[in-house]
This record gives sequence, structure tokens and C-alpha cells, in this order.
Amino acid sequence: MGPEPPGGHRAEVTERGAFAFAVCDCGWFAPGRRSRDKARRDVAEHLAEPD
Repeated sequence: MGPEPPGGHRAEVTERGAFAFAVCDCGWFAPGRRSRDKARRDVAEHLAEPD
């Protein structure tokens, strides 16, 4: 899994075919992206959100 901030969320970017998906163990997810960089930014934005 990916980074774990103090809030306890664990998020990661997974790939399926040509798409990268940002997912978190809290149930949050972002849409599939062709850009891995954009999927990583989705994760960073989610982790920066207050609980």
C-alpha cells in the first residue's frame, strides 16, 4: 500500500490495463486515469483532506 498519514488512511494507485486508479482503505476512490501522475495527485489531495 501507499503512504499512511497521521489520520490512518492508507491510499495507493493501482493499475488495470491502460488506467490507473486511486483507492483508499476508507472506501474513497477516484476515477480511472490514463495518467499515473494524475492518479497520484488524486491520492495526495485525498490524504490532505481533513477527516
